[in-house]
Amino acid sequence: MISELLEKLENREDSLIERKPPNCNDRELRKELAAFANAVTDPAYGIIFIGVSDDGKVIGIENTDERQKRIRRVAENDCYPPIAISTYVLEVDGKYVIAIVVPESNSKPHFTGPAYMRIGSECVNATETEYENLINSRSDKCSEILKHKDIVFSVVTDRKKLGDPRIIGSGRRFHECRVISCNQHWVRLYDISLSQYFNEPFQNVSVIYDEERHRPMLLIQPSSA
Repeated sequence: MISELLEKLENREDSLIERKPPNCNDRELRKELAAFANAVTDPAYGIIFIGVSDDGKVIGIENTDERQKRIRRVAENDCYPPIAISTYVLEVDGKYVIAIVVPESNSKPHFTGPAYMRIGSECVNATETEYENLINSRSDKCSEILKHKDIVFSVVTDRKKLGDPRIIGSGRRFHECRVISCNQHWVRLYDISLSQYFNEPFQNVSVIYDEERHRPMLLIQPSSA
């Protein structure tokens, strides 16, 4: 990896390479980290060279250990969700450059700071689950489900058992559940009477209304329905 990074250091700046001077501040750094984490796809990766001018001249950087710790703090604490990176120290003509390698992220999108939620009278950082719910709420159906997340749902399965993809003939089954989470792939439910968790494909779930109990209802049907 070191030899590959040294070779790339000599290349012109492109969409996968960024050069920053030694005095690059944390604001600039987290902006570049988030941009790369949101853009690169495997096997490609982004590289940020710290200690290099825009024209490729090596300026060098002092106290590389402390600077690497600072870079990791920015990636882990100032970016949300945290960004996984690797850092390498390169020696060029007796001067030191830090190379930050940003691989493809499975947690994109990333932002240059945490998402915030209002809890009572306080403004607090969103948990990972709350953050995922914010992203998934862009879907109308997902948004409707998450909007009532704290109440009991009526859940009706049509020609299937809860959590079982197999078609079992005719008939419907009634459940009372709480929604644990919802995304574009799955709805995770907790069956109150059975004290069990179940996952259902998002595409199999429809949001309707339980007129008898005056609350939302989820109708779950096999994908072949």
